[in-house]
Amino acid sequence: MDEALPFPTDSGKRIRTFELLRRVAREHEVTLVVPAEAPPAGLADVEAAGIRVAVVPRRPLVKHGVRFAWDLLRNVPMRVPYMVMGHRLAAVRAKVAELAAARRPDVVHVEWTPLVANVPDGVGAPVVVSAHNVASDSWARYREAERSAVRRAYVALQHGKVARFERAALAGAAGVVAVSEGDAAKIRAWTGQAHVTVVPNGVDAARFAPVPGAADGSTELLFLGSLDWRPNQDGVVWFLDEVWARVRAEVPDARFTVVGRAPPPWLVARCAAAPATTIAGSVPDVRPFVARAAALVVPLRVGGGSRLKICEALAMGRPVVSTTVGAEGLDVADGADLADGAEAFAAATVAVLRDPARAAARAARGREVVLEANEWGRVAPRLVEAWAGAVARAKGGAP
Repeated sequence: MDEALPFPTDSGKRIRTFELLRRVAREHEVTLVVPAEAPPAGLADVEAAGIRVAVVPRRPLVKHGVRFAWDLLRNVPMRVPYMVMGHRLAAVRAKVAELAAARRPDVVHVEWTPLVANVPDGVGAPVVVSAHNVASDSWARYREAERSAVRRAYVALQHGKVARFERAALAGAAGVVAVSEGDAAKIRAWTGQAHVTVVPNGVDAARFAPVPGAADGSTELLFLGSLDWRPNQDGVVWFLDEVWARVRAEVPDARFTVVGRAPPPWLVARCAAAPATTIAGSVPDVRPFVARAAALVVPLRVGGGSRLKICEALAMGRPVVSTTVGAEGLDVADGADLADGAEAFAAATVAVLRDPARAAARAARGREVVLEANEWGRVAPRLVEAWAGAVARAKGGAP
């Protein structure tokens, strides 16, 4: 079960879901239940990968304007957070119940923690939950970064609701899948959930291969990520407001390119107003942008989980400059430059631009690390292990 079809693969979450499921589906029968407002684009691609899809009609989830404001307001007295309210659908629960009764699956896999609300009672199979991050940690960071007192109060309210729901959902699952050892440790300690399997984010090494010479002489910095995700929006704005002028003061011909799906109009305008900055928005293939970049910058201050884009950039041998939050969950400290605070982040970025040979050598080490630990072919079997463990425990065959 997921919140949407994981194709086209234009976000880290969609890439992860599709890359894992298409490998698992080679040896196991997989049925994916997703809500959609209309027949989703990419349905044929997912089914061609051997994944059955059950599409459940839903009304559009509006995240702007009067309707969005009303939804946020009416969530205030509710016990569940907005992210659960917006994705809790009776039609999805009914479809899962119908499929569970007809096909008697070995396991029900929930691809995002809030979707636990769509698991019907008495589903008849162990439930495994994929925690793409520790969401309550992300909301705590939102609260710390928020400057408006009114918005900070609302974020604090949501943080409490998210923490309560997330803790119960993960504690009650037959097993949990985490994206990093750090997240796994937090989940075990916080929820008491003993059965947490780490399935790290990965990369397709053949697809994301180095392109020799593509970045020679480049002074282009690249931001890559879904631009409808608040942490990415915050990161781009922080980079433009606090870092970009410092970089251009040292490297006047530096350029900044922002790539990612669904940029909101206000962010498009903000990038258009910044010097030497281009926002490309959604693109059919990110690889040409990564190949020609002097470095990928990951200026995240909030969020959680781990960044697929770092794996992809390092797999292509491109340097990475990231905050510690941006690089969480990845063992890439020897292959990427990590810096926090505007001055330090700018200095690390300038160093990459001024010494591309050093930066390339670090990126080469980073490539070795991610190909050893994060290639999808190595990662996917761990998901099957998580499912198998939950099934064995349900049958009384494992602790």
